[in-house]
Amino acid sequence: MNMETNKDITDKIEATLNSVDTIEEVSVSPFFKGKAMRQIFAEQKQEPKVLWSWLTPQVQLATLVLIVAINVFAVMQLRNESYDNEISNFAESYGLTEDASESLID
Repeated sequence: MNMETNKDITDKIEATLNSVDTIEEVSVSPFFKGKAMRQIFAEQKQEPKVLWSWLTPQVQLATLVLIVAINVFAVMQLRNESYDNEISNFAESYGLTEDASESLID
């Protein structure tokens, strides 16, 4: 049985190697590669970028200016004395001030 299996395998290998002799050369147009490459790159260029298409440089600049303006306004408000007074009044009204007489540690 082992000899028959080896003979079958050997016959199949020889049949496969003999089939190489029947392969014919394929004739290709000399411009085939150029046409194929052009089609590949044309397809890649046509893909639209939908996800970030709205984030143009103009929108980025407007967003940056808006953020800087908000930060400048916030800093101006923090430096304003009325802000400190309002915070103090808020803390007093909710009992958040520190008084020396009401300390739990003493």
